[in-house]
Amino acid sequence: MNRSNVESSLPIAGVAYALAAVAIWTGFILVSKAGALGALALPDMMMVRFGTAFVLFFPFIWQHRKTILQWRMFALGSIGGLAYALFVFNGFQHAPATHAALLLPGLMPIMIAVLAYFLANERHTRASWIGILISSLGILALLAETMLSGASYWLGDISFVIACVFWGIFTVLLRRWKFAPWQATLGIIAVTTLLFTPAYILFLPHHLTDASWEMIGLQAFYQGVMATTVQMVFYGRAVHILGATKMGGLMALVPVFASVLAVPIFGEQWTLGLTIALVLILTGTIIGNIRFAKWRQHLLCRAAMKS
Repeated sequence: MNRSNVESSLPIAGVAYALAAVAIWTGFILVSKAGALGALALPDMMMVRFGTAFVLFFPFIWQHRKTILQWRMFALGSIGGLAYALFVFNGFQHAPATHAALLLPGLMPIMIAVLAYFLANERHTRASWIGILISSLGILALLAETMLSGASYWLGDISFVIACVFWGIFTVLLRRWKFAPWQATLGIIAVTTLLFTPAYILFLPHHLTDASWEMIGLQAFYQGVMATTVQMVFYGRAVHILGATKMGGLMALVPVFASVLAVPIFGEQWTLGLTIALVLILTGTIIGNIRFAKWRQHLLCRAAMKS
């Protein structure tokens, strides 16, 4: 296979990894909200997620300990593991799943693109910036509705926003430092577990006994295996192939699946703000990912051939 064929196959592989990550991330939103409704507190969700993954993948963590035990991996684990998960699970404790479905994947591409511009010197097209602006208007519409309605879940929305900031930083650093996705995943599991476990045991309340074994098993499998490990590997591969900005844009597909499923599953109310946010986020994503320059060049080439 020649080099051009290899290069042309890379975007297809990247999209495949990205779509798999989208599917798992959609499930993560639904499963996490189910856990929050099922008597599991934030510390319990954190412990189940990372503790399960740490036990299952400890042999691999030990195998890659030299890579994991360095300050860059410690930074990635603290930002993309501990900080991100703390704010995400706090959001699920206070906000509806529909808000998580829109805010998390909707705001992530905005944060990633902006941070990639300032921290990684990535340059974006005019279409990308227009898409970011339109998506941002959708996010603002949802936040404004929450604030004006006086709903008690504004704290959850703010937590999701902060989580997106941490994930944006993590994504940019992951691409800059070029850790292998599998090693980065192991590093996040190890660093977060080692930092959080002592605090959980010594200082934080435990409510695991209040939840059913079925719920604990579901959370352990999905959080500890699918969301923490499988999804991270797919996400990391997609970032390496497509780039941080493109991957962030594709993650905006999650709102369509997660928000539509959350309404019947959890009996949540669909509001005008959710509709506006969903339309604007999807519109911004489509515009931001259209390659206007190549499309225009293609039309000019066809016109030249006809003449």
